[in-house]
Amino acid sequence: MTSPGALAAAGAGSLLASSGQGELPPPPTVGRMLLHLSPEPGPLLLVALMGGLYLFGVSRLTDRGDAWSRWRTASWLAGLLVVAYALVGGIAAYDTALFSAHAVQHMLLGTVAPIPLALGAPVTLALRALPLRPRRLLVRLLHSRVARVAAFPLVGFAVFIVSLYGLYFTSLYEASLRHPVLHLFLHAHFLAVGCLFYWPIIGLDPMPGRLPYWGRLLLLFVTFPMHALWALAMFTTDEVFAADWYTALGRTWGSSPLSDQQTGAGLMWAAGEIVGALVFIALFIQWSRADDREAAREDRRLDRLLDAATGPARPRPDAPGQPRDAGRERDAEEGPGPAPQSDPEAELLAREAAYNAWLARLAASDTAAPRRPATVRDQTRGTEQG
Repeated sequence: MTSPGALAAAGAGSLLASSGQGELPPPPTVGRMLLHLSPEPGPLLLVALMGGLYLFGVSRLTDRGDAWSRWRTASWLAGLLVVAYALVGGIAAYDTALFSAHAVQHMLLGTVAPIPLALGAPVTLALRALPLRPRRLLVRLLHSRVARVAAFPLVGFAVFIVSLYGLYFTSLYEASLRHPVLHLFLHAHFLAVGCLFYWPIIGLDPMPGRLPYWGRLLLLFVTFPMHALWALAMFTTDEVFAADWYTALGRTWGSSPLSDQQTGAGLMWAAGEIVGALVFIALFIQWSRADDREAAREDRRLDRLLDAATGPARPRPDAPGQPRDAGRERDAEEGPGPAPQSDPEAELLAREAAYNAWLARLAASDTAAPRRPATVRDQTRGTEQG
């Protein structure tokens, strides 16, 4: 006669087989979590393709003598490595058996991997490495209305928050455990949502409608407390998410489903705070470097305007009836005179004209119709008229 335990195990096995999730994995160890590799060719091929295309673009630049930052290449490859570990590494073998493993996988795909991927600047690399026609198509796509809406930081923020609450506080999480296609779709969804959120904040690629640095910092201050509240709500609840799935799974090792769920919520809480602090520091460093570059660029522009306004005086024309080189021979005989001194009033006018041109350029960027920027000749003419 079959025992109740055997019937429960058989029922759990039939449930796993019907759901397509495979058999219950053995108890986790450090070696399995770090070195295990799931036989999933799809994610591996996708990661390899993304890495190969990036390296091919870098090789095109280096072959024609252009430089590309090794730090950006390392960042992109590191992000792909995180994605590969989350999808086929040891953590992926337990993502349907342990909520804590699923929480770590979720954090890797939605919070950790998008940061180095954004710092890899793949769009900038594509704009520099692609041929003319594909590059024009990419530029047109970047300036499209869809790209402007998707790149707006509040859109990524809204999708990020809704995805967190919509997955775990509805029946969608249990459905993703029972259906492999939905399970893989949620992996891709969280990776895309993470990129959608972090790319306009910390990414190096050109983005339409990007917020200033203070706006990005403010968005971070708003996002991560909401992430902490979500993790706190999961940590304090007495309801086990996907309780029917974990009961039918018949796991006999490890902590209880509720304790494991609380562990996963604590991991997501801590990881979110750590990642938020690191992003805040990186964003502050980017802000400081951007200010330095803008100041240096403005100094060079002002120097060019000043040189155009206070340049050396033109040589006097020769008197009528004298040879063209008579003036030069006379200057050579008399020797070099005193060095020409710059006029303080002309210097002041040049700086004022440069400042007015800068204000005009800022005002023109806020209007819908583009205006032709003033040239050095125009600004010099305005200085002379003033």
